[in-house]
Amino acid sequence: MMELLDKILEYYRVKNPLVVKQLFLKYMNLVLKKNKLFNLTAIEDEEGFVIKHIADSLSLLKFIEEDSGKNPVAIDIGSGFGVPGLVLKIAKPSITVFLNDSNRKKCNFMMEVKESLGIAGVEVICDRAENLGRKEVFRERFDFAFARAVDKLNVLCEYAIPLLKIGGIFLAQKGYDCEDECENAKEAIDVLGAEVLRIEKFVLPCSDEKRSVVVIKKLRQTPSNFPRNTKQIVKKPL
Repeated sequence: MMELLDKILEYYRVKNPLVVKQLFLKYMNLVLKKNKLFNLTAIEDEEGFVIKHIADSLSLLKFIEEDSGKNPVAIDIGSGFGVPGLVLKIAKPSITVFLNDSNRKKCNFMMEVKESLGIAGVEVICDRAENLGRKEVFRERFDFAFARAVDKLNVLCEYAIPLLKIGGIFLAQKGYDCEDECENAKEAIDVLGAEVLRIEKFVLPCSDEKRSVVVIKKLRQTPSNFPRNTKQIVKKPL
């Protein structure tokens, strides 16, 4: 497992790999220990954790480095136990990351992890993402939004795009075959003021795990009537 983690950090060209590796090991141990008390992840073995959580999260690094300024601000929607947002923060300390989840137990755990790892520049927000998008303090504030395994893309976009600055990037992590989902989300993406730049497909290093990232850029302000309330989003997705 240690050799596997070394290879993954090398593959993604992570700086200060010795420090980052120690933080990842501590983080993984915290998650797997807490997972025995309440369900955080279905992945219970260390090698699976390194591939499916750490490597999967680090796959977003290249997109951040392509489009970021010196100190980007990002929000991770439905972060759960901190993926991908906290993993990216450990690997790239210059990012300020807001970890968002509506589950209080998960938010409390992310706060524990933040304190245990001694990481600055991380905030945990316990609320629904659509509520944040209607609050002035969060609306159109972020350079990046992340979401992994949260919902269908047309629904995710209504959560994420209102939170982005004009020019901001939404990185939606999806399975390998996501073209139909992207096609179904085209109208939602346009209405919300954004466009799909590309869909990038790849295989995670040291594995046969196939993934896609849908890269969506915000072009103009989101109309003030979005995001809608939770019932409307669920009953009638864009």
